[in-house]
Amino acid sequence: MLSKEPQWVAVYTNPRWEKRVAEHLCETGWEAYVPIRRELHEWKDRKKWVETPLLKSYVFVKITDRQVVPLRQVPGIVYIISFKGAIATIPDREIQSIKDFLAAEVAVQVRTSEMLRLGRRVRIIGGALEGKEGMLVSDCEDGNFAMEITGISMAMIIHVEADLLEPLPDEEQPEVEGKRKQYNIR
Repeated sequence: MLSKEPQWVAVYTNPRWEKRVAEHLCETGWEAYVPIRRELHEWKDRKKWVETPLLKSYVFVKITDRQVVPLRQVPGIVYIISFKGAIATIPDREIQSIKDFLAAEVAVQVRTSEMLRLGRRVRIIGGALEGKEGMLVSDCEDGNFAMEITGISMAMIIHVEADLLEPLPDEEQPEVEGKRKQYNIR
């Protein structure tokens, strides 16, 4: 819950507006932070280091309880992140941790906790099985995941690195008798 003391909040922006919103906020006296990482992008004819936001469409802003309404009016901001009607605040130490990880140039991956949960349909996005879809059926040791490949008359369980998986949209997720389908693999 917001107080009279400035606290960090997250705002959701229009797609690809993170830097623009943060620059506007800083120019008008707000304290804003967009975690930026450098990625090597490859095209057929060249490679280039590109700075991209770590969290797409998110900007962190330090505000007080009286700055909520003016913040909502900033161009490019869609909404302030809230849970159960209350604006979500982020502790200073978590913002500092993000800055420290990025400064240390540690490989960071961002996924919501819902993205790769048990029973969720996923697609392989790299390697020999790229494009295949299946069900995430169990966590395995060393960050691997077991996944059922559907579309054949048998279930194949294979191990795929988490980096090579992406969740399918919610509308493509299975429901069995009102509940998500769950698998037990031993």
